[in-house]
Amino acid sequence: MADANPRQAKLTLPSLRKVSAPREDNSQMDSATLFRGNREIRIRHNEETYRLTITKLGKLILTK
Repeated sequence: MADANPRQAKLTLPSLRKVSAPREDNSQMDSATLFRGNREIRIRHNEETYRLTITKLGKLILTK
């Protein structure tokens, strides 16, 4: 026997994925830990090198 409405799409539900326990937030780092006493560090990102520098006034400057 054919479906009563051939235009009606068959619905499927997405599979449920297991949710892990909350992790410690590692998205924030203290600048003293990052610089380790230096005034400048180099950061590699997408095959480019950037310099992150601490200015005399304590500000951060990111340059390519």
